[in-house]
Amino acid sequence: MKSIAKWLLPVLLLPLLLFALALSLALEDTPKLRTTADLAPEQIARGKQIFKQNDPRRLKSGSIAKVALNQEDLDLAINYLANQYAGGVASLRIDSDKARIEATLRLPANPFGQFLNLSLGLKQTPQLPSIDQLKLGKLWIPGMLAEPLIRYGITALQPEADRQTFANLVKHVNFQPRRMIVTYRWRDDLPGKLRGVLLSTDDQKRIEAYQRRLAELNLDNRNPSLTTLSKPLFKLAQERSASGDPIAENRALILVLTFYANKTALPQIVPQSSLWPRPLWRTVTLNGRDDLAKHYLVSAMLAAYSGTPLADAVGLFKEIEDSRGGSGFSFNDIAADRAGTRLGEQAVANASRAQTIQTLLATADEKQMMPATADLPEFLPEDEFIRRFGGIEGEAYRQMMQDIERRIAALPVYRD
Repeated sequence: MKSIAKWLLPVLLLPLLLFALALSLALEDTPKLRTTADLAPEQIARGKQIFKQNDPRRLKSGSIAKVALNQEDLDLAINYLANQYAGGVASLRIDSDKARIEATLRLPANPFGQFLNLSLGLKQTPQLPSIDQLKLGKLWIPGMLAEPLIRYGITALQPEADRQTFANLVKHVNFQPRRMIVTYRWRDDLPGKLRGVLLSTDDQKRIEAYQRRLAELNLDNRNPSLTTLSKPLFKLAQERSASGDPIAENRALILVLTFYANKTALPQIVPQSSLWPRPLWRTVTLNGRDDLAKHYLVSAMLAAYSGTPLADAVGLFKEIEDSRGGSGFSFNDIAADRAGTRLGEQAVANASRAQTIQTLLATADEKQMMPATADLPEFLPEDEFIRRFGGIEGEAYRQMMQDIERRIAALPVYRD
């Protein structure tokens, strides 16, 4: 019996020892990459232009199309996604017939290392790229083992996604020096089939709850204040959070309000919502203006779902575009963007803060949600904006932004 125990113990310990060895090789104390992504308005403008030039919705279902993407644009996108969704840094390099993705992820405290530095090599094939190799720190993993490992990781992170549909979309990827050409077959039903990538089944159920509550409201006023809608929805969030996830509840609530205020139909992202009760369209206002309500909620949704750098950049990009021939640069709109962003941040900061926000906004009036803006400059053409404020790099502009931030910080809802 003792001889069996002596033989069995090493056999049982061997996997643990190998696992510990793998961790010690994979994890490191020094980050390989350090630069994070910060989207500028010009970069968002380029992204919009790329989509406009290659909008697949203009194609007939079943059509084959190609899109060329530069390394710089893809590098920025992958770095931003790594920063927002994994708290890390990433980069992309594209050469002839191959590409390499590198990333650094910060890890929770552990005895093996503070950072995971990874390098993923891709090689071109007649169809989709295959994994050439994966390197985790000092641990090298051949492609034949890396492929199933990465597939498992993707499944764990996004179990709702219809990956087979996406795989059928992309037909070929061609790597060229500093750019990638993607050949794909467009299908009109693709957005619905890929909806799981955007929203899980649980998320869709939460959205349905808030959409139904919104439809139940008796909106006699054709121009209701945002708080007329938000109070009953945040009360519902309080009730649902008692046995659920307050952060997820807040995200769903903000999304429903944003789509409603912008008079955008939910079936665009949740196809089955066409069967849900529909609220009557009303013009939602904030500080007596519907444009401020839209700015506020769009920024809140972007912050709640995507992170504040994107919300900041999108809001600023909108104002710059307006100054070039639209309504003009508006510090009113900027204030609404910043207040909405602050709400989105607070609503998903952590479970405790998410519930505090629900409690505050279940009874808050407009003055607690949005600072006074009537005295702020607006309708500024680009040349006047530059003359008076020196553009977005000017000292007068920075002082105005500091004043807006002070006004927002003074409101009870946004105090940490």
